[in-house]
Amino acid sequence: MQSMRQRPAVRWRRYGRLVATNFLRGASYACGTAVIGLAMWWARVR
Repeated sequence: MQSMRQRPAVRWRRYGRLVATNFLRGASYACGTAVIGLAMWWARVR
């Protein structure tokens, strides 16, 4: 029973880590794009 209960936990932990890394990568990419866009807009306004 314990082995059956532990396997999905490891799978969910692995899946959660994958989702977290993907989310962080997407967030950093979005932040970089926003910063570049803001810099271009600021340079255009000046």
